[in-house]
Amino acid sequence: MAHSEAAAGTADVGPAAGGPAAKGWSWVLLIGAATLAPVVLLLALATDAWWPLLLLCGAAALGTWSLVDVRAAFVVAVLLATFVDYNSGRLTLELSVLCAWLAWTALLLLWRSAWKGWVLPPSGMLTGLLVWLGACTLGTTVGLLSGNRMQDLGLELAAALWPALGLGMIQVFGRKSAVYAGLALVAIGLAHTGFGLTMLQIYHQRLGGVYFTTVTGIVAVWLWTVALLAPKRRIRMLCLLGMVPMLAHLLFSFTRGYWLGCFAGLIVATVLSWRTLRRFEPSARSRRLLLLPALLVIMAATVGLSGLYFGGGDLGSSIGRRFGSSFSTEVSGETLSNVARLDEYDRAIGAALESPLIGKGFGYTIITKDLLTGAITEHWVIHNYYLLTWLKLGLLGLAAFGFLLWRQIRAALRFVEEDSSWLGRVWAIAAVAVTCQVLVILLTNYSLANVNTAFTFAYVWGVFWAIRSDAPRVR
Repeated sequence: MAHSEAAAGTADVGPAAGGPAAKGWSWVLLIGAATLAPVVLLLALATDAWWPLLLLCGAAALGTWSLVDVRAAFVVAVLLATFVDYNSGRLTLELSVLCAWLAWTALLLLWRSAWKGWVLPPSGMLTGLLVWLGACTLGTTVGLLSGNRMQDLGLELAAALWPALGLGMIQVFGRKSAVYAGLALVAIGLAHTGFGLTMLQIYHQRLGGVYFTTVTGIVAVWLWTVALLAPKRRIRMLCLLGMVPMLAHLLFSFTRGYWLGCFAGLIVATVLSWRTLRRFEPSARSRRLLLLPALLVIMAATVGLSGLYFGGGDLGSSIGRRFGSSFSTEVSGETLSNVARLDEYDRAIGAALESPLIGKGFGYTIITKDLLTGAITEHWVIHNYYLLTWLKLGLLGLAAFGFLLWRQIRAALRFVEEDSSWLGRVWAIAAVAVTCQVLVILLTNYSLANVNTAFTFAYVWGVFWAIRSDAPRVR
């Protein structure tokens, strides 16, 4: 095992036979793609079919970008995944676009392998991944044999395969890509901030789904981790300021699980950063305590600016109602979802007990009754990911999920104790903190069953594994 992990930490292998020829074809394809983009744009302006041609132009531009920098292919994949809308009625089309882009990314990796060697995954990553993929294979098999709906089965499987994204990321990311990956993550968070707040201004009501996902909360935890460990004051201040739009978007989600998850992530990031500062930068440890009141100031500024945007009294009453209704079962607009979820949990537990060990398989749906209209509905999601996993994959699936996370967290915590690079430790600590954040969210949501959260989560872990695989010495 030690020998295989040492091989995983090595850099790319030298050029394979025929490498120069492969590079020549690379330039041909690159020039062709770069020429295609302006041609399509001119055709769009000169004809009535401007909308589809403009989309093709955008696709060509993204394709060119990914040809120039393969890392961009993964950034675009995460960006596309975070904007998949499960309530738009175009879910199949949107997921098809995402799958097509992932296929393009896989093609780029194969193309790159013509002159670059493959980086083998560390055993800490591979063991947990294989166990989880085994559970997903069993869930798919059970779902197919049970005759579950193929569309729902595909939706769940697309999100469940999130850990596999890291296998591709370790091929193109590394220590030198840590800043690049962080800036890309912040850019995705800002895109969601602008999109969500713009839609809120248009509709003037609470919005969920793709408008307010977990993305900005994850980015906020990452920024806080950077602020705690960055050696330069300018970086720390920029990260604190960058948290303001993320926290504002998170606040306007009016989702209690997101709020509590973010608090959990911030606390875990603070504790782990405090511990690693004692080991690697003891002289700076006491000075970083000043960031705690700075964080309070940032939160106060976020609430203040949000109050100006939303209206101070309305914002305060909305937040109060959301927290106050957390455990109430009275029949009202704020608490009706609690009653509906209790009914949902009861039906899901009853179904899970029918096959507690291997579950009902991906694609299984439960039938519920709308408390307002009395309509009978059938859906595949449960507002508790642990219960959802038990229902679909059984106790074996729950154990596989726990084992996957345990292996990843264990590797990240060991890396934090061994690596002297502050950027490497940032990604390791952020990965653990984000995991704790998501685990809290999953108590009241099914976020990892959607590609929005799953791909963002996979991106954070993928960068960590890439940095760890690029380490000079891996245990």
